[in-house]
Amino acid sequence: MKIVPVEHGLEDILGVSTGSRSYGLHASDIYNDLYQELEPKRYKRGTAPDPLRLESGLAFEQILEEALIRRFSVERPSEFVTDEGIAFSPDGLQIEANKTVTLLEYKCTWLSSKDAPREAVNSFPPRYDKWLTQMKFYARNLELTNARLYVFFVNGNYAPPAPELLVWDLTFAPQELEECHTMLINHARHK
Repeated sequence: MKIVPVEHGLEDILGVSTGSRSYGLHASDIYNDLYQELEPKRYKRGTAPDPLRLESGLAFEQILEEALIRRFSVERPSEFVTDEGIAFSPDGLQIEANKTVTLLEYKCTWLSSKDAPREAVNSFPPRYDKWLTQMKFYARNLELTNARLYVFFVNGNYAPPAPELLVWDLTFAPQELEECHTMLINHARHK
Protein backbone atom coordinates (compact mmCIF):
# COMPACT_ATOMS: atom_id res chain seq x y z
CA MET A 1 0.00 0.00 0.00
CA LYS A 2 1.15 3.51 -0.77
CA ILE A 3 -0.25 6.49 1.15
CA VAL A 4 0.31 10.03 -0.10
CA PRO A 5 -0.97 13.17 1.69
CA VAL A 6 -2.99 15.43 -0.61
CA GLU A 7 -3.12 19.22 -0.61
CA HIS A 8 -6.89 19.57 -0.59
CA GLY A 9 -7.20 23.33 -1.20
CA LEU A 10 -10.45 23.58 0.74
CA GLU A 11 -9.31 26.32 3.13
CA ASP A 12 -11.20 29.04 1.25
CA ILE A 13 -14.55 27.27 1.39
CA LEU A 14 -14.51 25.73 4.89
CA GLY A 15 -16.55 27.56 7.50
CA VAL A 16 -18.42 29.71 4.98
CA SER A 17 -22.20 29.66 5.25
CA THR A 18 -24.06 28.84 2.06
CA GLY A 19 -27.07 30.89 3.14
CA SER A 20 -27.67 34.25 1.53
CA ARG A 21 -26.96 37.32 3.60
CA SER A 22 -27.93 40.84 2.68
CA TYR A 23 -25.65 43.83 2.94
CA GLY A 24 -25.90 46.07 5.97
CA LEU A 25 -25.99 45.66 9.71
CA HIS A 26 -26.77 42.19 11.05
CA ALA A 27 -27.73 41.23 14.59
CA SER A 28 -24.65 38.97 14.72
CA ASP A 29 -22.43 42.02 14.09
CA ILE A 30 -23.91 43.65 17.18
CA TYR A 31 -23.93 40.76 19.65
CA ASN A 32 -20.49 39.54 18.49
CA ASP A 33 -19.06 43.02 19.09
CA LEU A 34 -20.81 43.28 22.46
CA TYR A 35 -19.40 39.97 23.67
CA GLN A 36 -15.92 40.89 22.43
CA GLU A 37 -16.16 43.77 24.91
CA LEU A 38 -17.80 41.80 27.72
CA GLU A 39 -15.54 38.72 27.47
CA PRO A 40 -12.36 39.80 25.60
CA LYS A 41 -10.38 36.69 26.59
CA ARG A 42 -13.02 34.38 25.16
CA TYR A 43 -14.11 36.42 22.13
CA LYS A 44 -10.93 38.00 20.78
CA ARG A 45 -11.16 40.92 18.38
CA GLY A 46 -9.40 40.60 15.06
CA THR A 47 -9.07 36.82 15.18
CA ALA A 48 -10.85 34.61 12.72
CA PRO A 49 -12.71 31.60 14.08
CA ASP A 50 -11.26 28.19 13.24
CA PRO A 51 -12.76 27.34 9.81
CA LEU A 52 -12.91 23.60 10.56
CA ARG A 53 -14.94 24.26 13.71
CA LEU A 54 -17.20 26.62 11.78
CA GLU A 55 -17.65 23.99 9.08
CA SER A 56 -18.52 21.40 11.75
CA GLY A 57 -21.18 23.75 13.10
CA LEU A 58 -22.58 24.39 9.63
CA ALA A 59 -22.66 20.66 8.89
CA PHE A 60 -24.45 19.95 12.19
CA GLU A 61 -26.94 22.74 11.46
CA GLN A 62 -27.68 21.38 8.01
CA ILE A 63 -28.11 17.78 9.19
CA LEU A 64 -30.35 18.77 12.11
CA GLU A 65 -32.37 21.15 9.95
CA GLU A 66 -33.06 18.44 7.36
CA ALA A 67 -34.06 15.93 10.05
CA LEU A 68 -36.41 18.41 11.75
CA ILE A 69 -38.02 19.43 8.46
CA ARG A 70 -38.69 15.77 7.60
CA ARG A 71 -40.16 14.91 11.00
CA PHE A 72 -41.82 18.10 12.26
CA SER A 73 -43.41 21.31 10.99
CA VAL A 74 -40.10 23.14 10.86
CA GLU A 75 -39.04 25.66 8.27
CA ARG A 76 -35.85 27.56 7.58
CA PRO A 77 -37.07 31.14 7.30
CA SER A 78 -35.53 33.76 5.09
CA GLU A 79 -33.79 36.77 6.55
CA PHE A 80 -35.83 39.22 8.64
CA VAL A 81 -35.17 42.92 9.21
CA THR A 82 -36.08 44.81 12.40
CA ASP A 83 -37.78 48.21 12.47
CA GLU A 84 -34.29 49.65 13.03
CA GLY A 85 -33.01 48.04 9.82
CA ILE A 86 -31.02 45.23 11.47
CA ALA A 87 -31.06 41.93 9.59
CA PHE A 88 -31.23 38.58 11.38
CA SER A 89 -31.59 34.96 10.30
CA PRO A 90 -33.05 32.43 12.75
CA ASP A 91 -31.99 28.82 12.24
CA GLY A 92 -35.57 27.63 12.22
CA LEU A 93 -39.20 28.14 13.15
CA GLN A 94 -41.45 25.30 14.30
CA ILE A 95 -45.14 25.81 13.61
CA GLU A 96 -47.55 23.62 15.58
CA ALA A 97 -51.02 22.57 14.44
CA ASN A 98 -52.52 25.13 16.86
CA LYS A 99 -50.45 27.85 15.07
CA THR A 100 -48.01 28.23 17.98
CA VAL A 101 -44.61 29.25 16.62
CA THR A 102 -41.33 28.37 18.34
CA LEU A 103 -37.96 29.93 17.49
CA LEU A 104 -35.25 27.28 16.92
CA GLU A 105 -31.51 27.75 17.33
CA TYR A 106 -28.80 25.15 16.64
CA LYS A 107 -25.30 25.17 18.12
CA CYS A 108 -22.27 22.91 17.80
CA THR A 109 -19.62 23.41 20.46
CA TRP A 110 -16.43 22.04 21.97
CA LEU A 111 -17.45 23.44 25.37
CA SER A 112 -18.01 20.83 28.05
CA SER A 113 -21.62 19.93 28.77
CA LYS A 114 -20.74 19.43 32.44
CA ASP A 115 -22.62 22.49 33.70
CA ALA A 116 -25.48 22.29 31.19
CA PRO A 117 -28.88 22.06 32.92
CA ARG A 118 -30.26 18.52 33.23
CA GLU A 119 -33.51 19.58 34.90
CA ALA A 120 -35.85 22.59 34.83
CA VAL A 121 -34.05 25.78 35.93
CA ASN A 122 -34.50 29.53 35.57
CA SER A 123 -31.12 30.36 34.03
CA PHE A 124 -28.12 28.97 32.19
CA PRO A 125 -24.52 29.35 33.34
CA PRO A 126 -23.04 32.67 32.10
CA ARG A 127 -20.99 31.05 29.35
CA TYR A 128 -24.22 30.52 27.38
CA ASP A 129 -25.14 34.23 27.56
CA LYS A 130 -24.18 35.04 23.98
CA TRP A 131 -26.46 32.31 22.61
CA LEU A 132 -29.32 33.51 24.82
CA THR A 133 -28.75 37.14 23.79
CA GLN A 134 -29.02 36.07 20.16
CA MET A 135 -32.19 34.10 20.79
CA LYS A 136 -33.84 36.84 22.87
CA PHE A 137 -33.15 39.42 20.15
CA TYR A 138 -34.63 37.14 17.49
CA ALA A 139 -37.64 36.19 19.64
CA ARG A 140 -38.45 39.80 20.50
CA ASN A 141 -38.31 40.88 16.86
CA LEU A 142 -40.47 37.93 15.78
CA GLU A 143 -42.92 38.64 18.63
CA LEU A 144 -42.34 35.18 20.12
CA THR A 145 -41.73 34.08 23.70
CA ASN A 146 -41.07 30.37 23.01
CA ALA A 147 -37.75 29.02 21.80
CA ARG A 148 -35.92 25.71 21.59
CA LEU A 149 -32.14 25.45 21.78
CA TYR A 150 -30.38 22.39 20.29
CA VAL A 151 -26.73 22.06 21.33
CA PHE A 152 -24.40 19.38 20.03
CA PHE A 153 -21.53 19.08 22.52
CA VAL A 154 -18.82 17.45 20.39
CA ASN A 155 -17.03 15.98 23.41
CA GLY A 156 -19.93 15.92 25.88
CA ASN A 157 -18.64 16.44 29.40
CA TYR A 158 -15.13 15.20 28.47
CA ALA A 159 -15.42 12.42 31.07
CA PRO A 160 -14.86 10.54 28.81
CA PRO A 161 -15.10 12.60 25.60
CA ALA A 162 -18.26 11.47 23.80
CA PRO A 163 -20.75 13.42 21.66
CA GLU A 164 -23.90 14.61 23.39
CA LEU A 165 -26.98 16.40 22.07
CA LEU A 166 -28.98 18.42 24.59
CA VAL A 167 -32.17 20.31 23.86
CA TRP A 168 -34.03 22.88 25.97
CA ASP A 169 -37.36 24.62 25.67
CA LEU A 170 -37.09 28.25 26.71
CA THR A 171 -39.89 30.62 27.66
CA PHE A 172 -38.87 34.26 27.75
CA ALA A 173 -40.63 36.99 29.70
CA PRO A 174 -41.57 39.95 27.48
CA GLN A 175 -39.58 42.29 29.76
CA GLU A 176 -36.34 40.34 29.33
CA LEU A 177 -36.82 40.39 25.56
CA GLU A 178 -37.28 44.17 25.59
CA GLU A 179 -34.24 44.64 27.84
CA CYS A 180 -32.08 42.53 25.52
CA HIS A 181 -33.34 44.40 22.46
CA THR A 182 -32.66 47.77 24.08
CA MET A 183 -29.18 46.67 25.16
CA LEU A 184 -28.22 45.59 21.63
CA ILE A 185 -29.75 48.65 19.97
CA ASN A 186 -27.93 50.94 22.42
CA HIS A 187 -24.67 49.08 21.80
CA ALA A 188 -25.11 49.44 18.04
CA ARG A 189 -25.86 53.17 18.35
CA HIS A 190 -22.86 53.67 20.62
CA LYS A 191 -20.60 51.97 18.04
